[in-house]
Amino acid sequence: MSWKDILVIVSEAEADEPALALGEALAGQCADCHLAAAFLTPLPDEPLAYEPTVVAGVWAELLGRARQEAEAERKKVEKRLAGFAQDVELRSAEALSRDLGRVAAVHARYADVAVMTRPSDGPGVELREEIIEGVLFHSGRPALIAPPGWKGQGVGKRVVVAWDASREATRALSEAQSILDKAEQITVVTVDAKPKMFGHGDQPGANIAAHLSRRGLPADVRNVDSMGRSASLAILEEATSLNADLVVMGGYAHSRLRELVFGGATRELLRTATVPLLMAH
Repeated sequence: MSWKDILVIVSEAEADEPALALGEALAGQCADCHLAAAFLTPLPDEPLAYEPTVVAGVWAELLGRARQEAEAERKKVEKRLAGFAQDVELRSAEALSRDLGRVAAVHARYADVAVMTRPSDGPGVELREEIIEGVLFHSGRPALIAPPGWKGQGVGKRVVVAWDASREATRALSEAQSILDKAEQITVVTVDAKPKMFGHGDQPGANIAAHLSRRGLPADVRNVDSMGRSASLAILEEATSLNADLVVMGGYAHSRLRELVFGGATRELLRTATVPLLMAH
């Protein structure tokens, strides 16, 4: 089944231009896609104070300022959407910062895919990660992440499938069917994969490549030696060498707490990816 309902999740016009551009490009690859944008406003948490009247006054001022700044950004997004080649539905929602990920997930449930911008260095990194994680964990939909500065004309012609034989990777591959069906080149990439009955099988990557081939998809396999690199860096360098325009991978095969404490491919790719990522959990 192809994607027909595409949602772009934004909170800033300039910072989210990559997601807007990627959503527009994705919608342009099908004849009758519906494209929508959800503008999310993060509201400040209630300040701590001993005097309730002081709290109410300060919080009201903070809320008013946040809404005023958000409205200015929303108008910029609205102006940007007016330049799209097709009509775009613009939705708005607001929530406390800690709840924004779940709000994004609710909106994503009513689309085939949610498009967002990858977090980059600077303020707002944690909030953007929270929104992406909210979609991944709570929406039941895939997340398509645009890197900062993305200005491509299309996505999904040359695809790298980051394969670790996990449930999450399998789910991401299934969610990517709409794009993979139109791909010209699909490369299954494993990193330091070892033959194992409960995992890769006798030949790492061969079984999933055969599955894709049976679907008529042009798939081959590259088993990469990390040579001391992180798995995410090895995947990105392989994607660069293949001139890939999309990486498909499972998100958070380990718990978020383990990834936060010990590091992990998902979190590192969300901070460093230079090509669009299609992720599912």
